[in-house]
Amino acid sequence: MVTFSHLEDGASERSWEESERLHSIPDLKLDPAGYERLVLVSAHPDDETLAAAGLIQELAGRGTGIRLVLATLGEASHPRSGTHTSGRLAALRRAEMQHAMDILAPRARIRWLSLADGDLASSEDALRQAILAQCLPEPGRTLLVAPWRGDGHTDHAAAGRAGARAAAESGNPLLEYPIWLWHWAGPDHPSVPWASMRRLSLPAGRLAAKDAALACHRSQVAALSELPGDEALLSEGMLQHFRRSYEVFIDAAGTLRPEGGAATEWARGEFEAIHRGKAEPWQADGSWYEERKRALTLAILPRRHFSSGLELGCSTGVLTRDLAARCGTLLGLDISSEAVKTASTRTADLPGVRIRQMTVPQQWPDGKFDLVVLSELGYYLQPAELRATIGLMVQALAPGGVLLACHWRHPIAGWPLDGGNVHRLLRQDGQLTATGRYSDRDFILETFTAERSTAEASVPEPATAEPSITGPSAAGVP
Repeated sequence: MVTFSHLEDGASERSWEESERLHSIPDLKLDPAGYERLVLVSAHPDDETLAAAGLIQELAGRGTGIRLVLATLGEASHPRSGTHTSGRLAALRRAEMQHAMDILAPRARIRWLSLADGDLASSEDALRQAILAQCLPEPGRTLLVAPWRGDGHTDHAAAGRAGARAAAESGNPLLEYPIWLWHWAGPDHPSVPWASMRRLSLPAGRLAAKDAALACHRSQVAALSELPGDEALLSEGMLQHFRRSYEVFIDAAGTLRPEGGAATEWARGEFEAIHRGKAEPWQADGSWYEERKRALTLAILPRRHFSSGLELGCSTGVLTRDLAARCGTLLGLDISSEAVKTASTRTADLPGVRIRQMTVPQQWPDGKFDLVVLSELGYYLQPAELRATIGLMVQALAPGGVLLACHWRHPIAGWPLDGGNVHRLLRQDGQLTATGRYSDRDFILETFTAERSTAEASVPEPATAEPSITGPSAAGVP
């Protein structure tokens, strides 16, 4: 969890607006058939106005029923105030939110929960149940919107978790909205979930209504008094992030992504943007996490030398160089042309290495390989795509060949799977036998061979899989 203070200056709106990546965020594509209901979760009064006033107006204008679930009354916003008790603040903020909603969606219904401000995590399950109670019984007809789980505020994280659990249980799509991200991060911060961000443009009329609604939250945008402890919680610099002509949402579960060929083009565009934005987007050539992971990857290989290797998702070619020392020939594939250029330059002095731009599993190289490497790629595939990729890897393995998989174990924001699910699908595949495993807090590393008849196999498989080894945790992110 990041730490920050609203009293700090934070990232300027100008720094965000100068970012090419902010302006290249894809548009939010809502179901053209429409949702019958919007259930929007706020940790505090004003969250919904800051981050989703435009979305509320958009759906209210379509005739969608609007249900707001307000977790707390925000009574702890000014803990050092000498003029306003927590009870007075709660009443004031409730009235402010009602006035704001009278502007944005007068027919909206608000469920006031009055849970403890600052300690929402202790009531997370009660919040989840309240959210579920507002959803329509038929899955897919309710759009759930909740604070982003990575926003850095403990109440926002709890509300986001409750929203995500309710979405999973009800079978409804989920959007998350960031608020404090714009303050504590910046365009180059590694925690910004660019891949899953979507933007909703606000016409002039809706932007004006949003400004009017924001002004209703006077206890937050202006000082309660001139006395210490009564300062405005939201500075003018912070408010500028929410006066944009668009709102940004996070499709963390990928439920509103395009499908089929459109999804492939979307994914290619995401990785092109990632690699254009930074030559080494995951600091593969410098971070201790990456260095340690590569060393363990090479150490777990059961043989000193392989005649032919295939690396899926080679990125900028840092691991490729290490694998090349263990392979007679090595083919590296990546979806991004920018990554392929970097990897080709990095490995230009290695005659046995070829780098090609391919989209897996839609495209696949010819030939057999006695080493296939799937490193930090599986969670970027839809489950059906991963299963298809596993089948192709099995077919591509030469007799006695080794499949090596390595993935980050922490949450992967904005993509279909996480590392645990990727390796679970690998282990569940009936054609693969696990032969080695290393795992720690940060990543999981496994080797497999393909099931074949005794006559086909050139190398005997072990009778049992090697035990998991618990290693030290490492700092750094992929």
